[in-house]
Amino acid sequence: MWALLCRGRSWGVKHIAKFAAKRGHSEMKKLFLVFLSFLILVFSFTSGHALMITPDTGFKWIGGQNNQDDINTAIAGYIGSALELYKSDEPQGEEGPLANSYHTFYAYVPGDGAVGANIEYTGGDIVGPNAFLLVKDGDHYPAWYLFDLTALSWGGTDPLQLSGFWPGGGSISHLTLYGNTQPVPEPASMLLFGTGLLVFGFSRKRFKKA
Repeated sequence: MWALLCRGRSWGVKHIAKFAAKRGHSEMKKLFLVFLSFLILVFSFTSGHALMITPDTGFKWIGGQNNQDDINTAIAGYIGSALELYKSDEPQGEEGPLANSYHTFYAYVPGDGAVGANIEYTGGDIVGPNAFLLVKDGDHYPAWYLFDLTALSWGGTDPLQLSGFWPGGGSISHLTLYGNTQPVPEPASMLLFGTGLLVFGFSRKRFKKA
């Protein structure tokens, strides 16, 4: 992906330089600033910022059901048409349609088990546009937390950092992501599309003046 991005940036710079050279130094400077702003936007899009989640995080629901079928019934009204796409069962492994898109690392406390976790995006399709995270224990109340990740501004690729769950007793037994599968936006494609619009705009402007 980064190779495509670099190639796209090189292509854009060459074509902008060609058009700007014909327009003069002032036009070249303006065009360069516009293109630089677009590059910053693209790189900002590709750099993920971790979303911190604790039992005190907002946009959540809790419940005391232990059986997964009972939990599914309890959360159905919250998640709507969202489907189970990824599940990390500590310590058995990962499953679901997006099992290859995410990976979970657990944080352990001696005597307490897994009290935290990091869910990392590894590539491929993502959970979206509506996304929910279920954090399950089973032996303590609440037995589960359900977080509305969309309301928390999660984009599907940012790391999820969980901490502080069931301290002093209990631990995370599994984590589940619900939503709908969608492809991750391609930064290189966005860059090439934006560059094309810039070139088209200046070409049209020059044509009108002629």
